[in-house]
Amino acid sequence: MVHTRGKAQLSYQGRNHSRARRAISGLAAITSLLFSGGAAAGDGSHGRHHATAEILWDQFGIPHIYGSDRLTVVRGLGYAEMENHAETILMNVASARGRSAEYFGPGASNANINNDITVRTEGIPSRAQFWLLTGGVEQAAVIQAFTDGANEYAGRHGDTINPLFQQVLPLVPTDVTAGIQNVVHFHFMPEHDNLPALISAWQSGGIAAANAVACSFTPGCSTGAVVARSDTLGGSNGWAIAPTKSVSGNAILMGNPHPPWGNNSPVPGLGIYQWMEVNLVIGDPEKPKLNASGVILMGAPFIGIGYSDEIGWTHTDNTIQNTNLYELTLNHGIYNFGGIPLPLLPRTDTIKIRQADGSLSTQNIDIFASVHGPIVARNGNKALALRVAGLQQPSVVTQYWRMIQAHNLDEFIAANSALQMPFFNVIYADQDGHILYVFGGQQPMRQGGAWGKYSGILDGSDPSLLWTSTFAWSQLPRAIDPPGGFVANSNDPPWTSTFPQTATNDPAGFPAYVSPLFMDLRAQHGAGFLRSSPSLTLAQILTGKESTHMLLADRVLPDLINAANLSGNPIAKQAAATLTAWNRNAGAQSKGAVLFEAWWVIVSNDPNLAKDNTINFYSPHPAFRVGWTASDPLNTPAGLANAAATVPDLILAAQQVAATYSALGGLNVAWGDVHRIVLAIHDPTFQQTIPVSNDPQSGADDPFGPMRVIFRFLAPDGKHFWAYSGDGYVQLVEFTKEGAKASALLGYGNASRPGSTHVTDQLPFFEAKTLRPTYRTRDEVEKHTVSREVVY
Repeated sequence: MVHTRGKAQLSYQGRNHSRARRAISGLAAITSLLFSGGAAAGDGSHGRHHATAEILWDQFGIPHIYGSDRLTVVRGLGYAEMENHAETILMNVASARGRSAEYFGPGASNANINNDITVRTEGIPSRAQFWLLTGGVEQAAVIQAFTDGANEYAGRHGDTINPLFQQVLPLVPTDVTAGIQNVVHFHFMPEHDNLPALISAWQSGGIAAANAVACSFTPGCSTGAVVARSDTLGGSNGWAIAPTKSVSGNAILMGNPHPPWGNNSPVPGLGIYQWMEVNLVIGDPEKPKLNASGVILMGAPFIGIGYSDEIGWTHTDNTIQNTNLYELTLNHGIYNFGGIPLPLLPRTDTIKIRQADGSLSTQNIDIFASVHGPIVARNGNKALALRVAGLQQPSVVTQYWRMIQAHNLDEFIAANSALQMPFFNVIYADQDGHILYVFGGQQPMRQGGAWGKYSGILDGSDPSLLWTSTFAWSQLPRAIDPPGGFVANSNDPPWTSTFPQTATNDPAGFPAYVSPLFMDLRAQHGAGFLRSSPSLTLAQILTGKESTHMLLADRVLPDLINAANLSGNPIAKQAAATLTAWNRNAGAQSKGAVLFEAWWVIVSNDPNLAKDNTINFYSPHPAFRVGWTASDPLNTPAGLANAAATVPDLILAAQQVAATYSALGGLNVAWGDVHRIVLAIHDPTFQQTIPVSNDPQSGADDPFGPMRVIFRFLAPDGKHFWAYSGDGYVQLVEFTKEGAKASALLGYGNASRPGSTHVTDQLPFFEAKTLRPTYRTRDEVEKHTVSREVVY
């Protein structure tokens, strides 16, 4: 069965129901305004009209969309997204509407029913209407143009869409505002804060068990032997290099987000993370008002990461903590808040469930909320309430269009400082030579304490723990044109985003709760590379970004190899010989990396070994001989606290690797013979996943510290590992005086339709660790056009 939500999710209910009712009643007014053209501006930015968009498709399935004004281009964008991803978009829409079970049935293990209950509990459908009204006429016009284009594609080419998905049509404007909330506020943010892991631990062991899990990923917390891998599905790398550090004298931007690979992954239920690369051109194609390129999440009417001829940015997940769980003790629906008994606020909703015979059954759901937010879990007389930042910031679409239409740093900051997007670091560069890092999003103002105080489940009876306001942009950590000549982030805290540190990203100038203090190995890898040369070429930057070197091996292998040799155990000594000969990379041909990975997985989860608490934010590690320190951030941690105690785990790893891969070289098995890139397409109903590649992988999981990160899972055969996330999109942009010169890659392809040829066509570049050229001038696009369409 089709199921639209791949992981256990959380809930949120809007607290101001009267405002939501006003939003619903006001939709007629805004719709009337759009249809009347009363909001129209001279550049066509507002109101509806009937100019035509031209779409030129290149050989990689990338649409180059031309129009006289923004709304015309956006209409073409809606059309193009459906052409490449109709089924993915419609599944995402069904999920965000809270109607997956109505369209597709209960789903495997009732996944669709659970999705719909969760979405209704989160209040997404009603809040989507509220956002549409309060987000402004400019945003509403963009959204309307987008859905018009999407529906035009469905009207022309509905026969290419299976009837299972046709029932979701037509798209309506609230599908866009609901989709943003579903993806950002209720997937990215709670997952990044490890809330699913906390809920699971709480349900089995109460608040003590949950907070032990929280401690295990809180730097500085005494972790004992608890191990809890972060639930984050990806990360990102972002670099901006100033002209003073660029051989060409131009600013350079490298963007490399790491979300899951959408429906082109062999793992089901990841469609909300699907990127699509686009080129949007407004005005005269020869002298456009805007020539923008980048990637878009499916169902969104704006570029999420991208660049124009004048400016560009990328995002990385930041260490902002702006979702929280609060435990309540209930007594017949009453909870204590600051010594005052308060009742849970109830409401009801109804979902529909499609049966095997096509009929629909109904299920009533009771939803409750406290002053903190909706109740998302119960256990006896205990309940958890969820609080999520950013739900009162409805104008994400407007913010991103103003960002891409900015001409310089000041205009970009003016757009970004609206903080309608509650999450993500921003790494920026421009044609004038400016670079910027900002710890973006909605940072709660709290009443003192360190980051770890808020990383677990909070006491819902204590009003001092309930945040009600957030930082302004000017209060966030940031670095603008720093003296070191670069800004960089690989999901580390803001304090290490440039070297030397500046006054505006010095932790001493911010409350301790803003972010923990640590620097993970991948971030160290990147900063070390950027500091390795006084100036860098584009080719050097690409080589640095594509590095598969396991920095972790540099830090711990000498101690491990010495302990293994001293043990006298023949298996340990043989393993040490393999690791000594290894090049410490995770290249497809690297021999020894599989053994190192197997040992690290075992040793990191060994309950008999003490755990590190200095870089434990994303991944568990055994205790290091020297933990990470802010005084030596690029050379620590180092060594193993008890190397001899890790040798039995090395012996076990060697035995497992030798037995499992005896036909592939045993301990000397090549990394790419075990780790594979398996991309997938689907049948027209998305009931069947069809692998279409099985290529050797270069790149490793995050704990090992490579720049080229690839997250993996154990394949069905129990021997191989298949990639599902990580190094997907890359953009490398140089801002010359003539405009942006760029290369890019979307390794898992630009389409997800059944039978598409644009799933594996960029894989050869990915395997070669290089990028493909981007076509930005009209002449370049014309030379590589394989088909044309007009959207009316």
